[in-house]
Amino acid sequence: MRRLIPYGGAATLIAISALAITQALLGSPLFFALTAVLCAVYALLLRELLGVSGRSGSDPNRRLLIAALLFAVAFRVPLAVARVGADSDMVRYLYDGRLQRLGYNPFTVMPSDPAVAATHTDDTRRMPSRNALTPYPAAAQLFFRLIVTVRESRRLMKATLVACDLLTIAVLLAWLRSTRRSPWLALVYAWNPLVILEVAHSGHIDALGALWIAISAWMLSTGRGMRAMVAFVMAVATKLLPIVLLPLYWRRVRPRDALVAALVLAALYLPFRSAGTLPLGAVPNVVAFLRFNGPLFKLLAPILTPQGAAAVAVIAGLATAAWFRFRTSADDPAAWAWPMAVSLAAAPVVYPWYLLYFTPFLFVRSTLPLIVWTYSVLPVYLVWQLARQGHRWRVPWWVAGVEYGVVLMVLIVLTVLKSAGAKGAKGADGAQTAAPLAPAEHL
Repeated sequence: MRRLIPYGGAATLIAISALAITQALLGSPLFFALTAVLCAVYALLLRELLGVSGRSGSDPNRRLLIAALLFAVAFRVPLAVARVGADSDMVRYLYDGRLQRLGYNPFTVMPSDPAVAATHTDDTRRMPSRNALTPYPAAAQLFFRLIVTVRESRRLMKATLVACDLLTIAVLLAWLRSTRRSPWLALVYAWNPLVILEVAHSGHIDALGALWIAISAWMLSTGRGMRAMVAFVMAVATKLLPIVLLPLYWRRVRPRDALVAALVLAALYLPFRSAGTLPLGAVPNVVAFLRFNGPLFKLLAPILTPQGAAAVAVIAGLATAAWFRFRTSADDPAAWAWPMAVSLAAAPVVYPWYLLYFTPFLFVRSTLPLIVWTYSVLPVYLVWQLARQGHRWRVPWWVAGVEYGVVLMVLIVLTVLKSAGAKGAKGADGAQTAAPLAPAEHL
C-alpha cells in the first residue's frame, strides 16, 4: 500500500489529466486506453484492501490514508474543469432549471414544442432529449433550479455534482467510523473508475442521489430514523431507483418518521402539482418504448407487456430488500446495494451511470459481483463510438454478453465458495445450521 498509493495515484492522475486535455470521446480507443490505467490501479487497490480489517478502529498509517483521499480529490479536478459538450445531460438539467425560473412546469413541457421556442438557447435547441418530457423527479428539478438561480453554467452544474460526490466520500468515512470499520474502505468508492468518470467527466445527477442514499444508510445504521427517512425520500425524488429499498426501513423507523418523510415528499412535488397528482414526466414513455442495455427486460416485455416487465423489476428489488431486512442488520452495505442492483438489472434502460446509486456500498465480499459490474459496464461506451460511425443505438450482443456474463460468473463462484465454506463449518462442529455471512466481512 505504501507504494501503491503514491505511484498508483500518480499514474491515475496522469491518465485522467490526459483524458481531460485530449477531450477523448466516450468509447474512442484513446478513452478506453486511458480508462484501462484507472481500472488497473483500482484492481491493485482492491487486492491490497483485501487485507484491511473490516472492524478495526483506524489504520495506523493515517498520513497515507490522507494522501489517498487527497488523490481522490485530485482525480476529479482535471475532469471537473474540462469543457462540457453541448450533448451532455447537463444541458437538459440547465434547461429544466430555466423553465422553472420562467414559470413553466418542466413535467408538462416538450422542449421541441414551437410554443416554448423562446425558452431555448443555442445549446438547448440541439440537445438530444429535446423530443422528450423530462424524466427527472422533483428533488432533481429543484436542484436544477437552484444551480440556474446561482448561475446558468454547465461547469457550475458539474462542479456542484462533483461536490456531491466528494460529500459522499465524507459520509462513507463517517459511516465507517461510526460502525467501527476501517476508513480505508472509503477508497473502494473514492478511487472507483466508474464513479470518477460518470461524475467528474460526465456530470450525472445520479451523484446527488447516491449522496442522499448514503446519508440515509448512515442515519438508519446509527438509529436516527427521521433523518434516514427524509434522506431516503430525497434520494427517491432525485431518481426513482432507491424506492425498492423501502422494506429496509420496516420497523426500524417510527411512524412519525415516516409521516415527516411523506410530508417532505409532498412538499417537493407541490411546485409541480399542475402536472397531475404524480408527475412522472417521461418515465412511462421510457418503460413503453426506450430500450438500452437491458436484456432481461427485453426478454420479459413481449411476454408480460412492458409495464408488466417493469413491475417485475420493482418487485424483484423490493423482495431482495425484504430478504435482507430480516437476514442482516441495517449497517450491512450489501443490504443497500443488492436490491437496487437486482432491480436495475431488470430495467428497460441500463446506462453505466445508473450504477452510481449502489457504488457507495461496495465494500463487502458479497458485493464483489457488483464491483465487477462497475468494470464490465464500461465497454458499453463502445455504443457511443459506433453511433458516431452511423451504427444503430444499441449494445452489441457480445458486449452485453461480457457485461452480464462476467457478473453472473463471479456471483456463481462466490455462491459455490460460500456453500462449500458453510458445509465445512458444519462438518467441523456438527452444527445443523450454516454460519451466516457476517455484515462485517469486508474487502
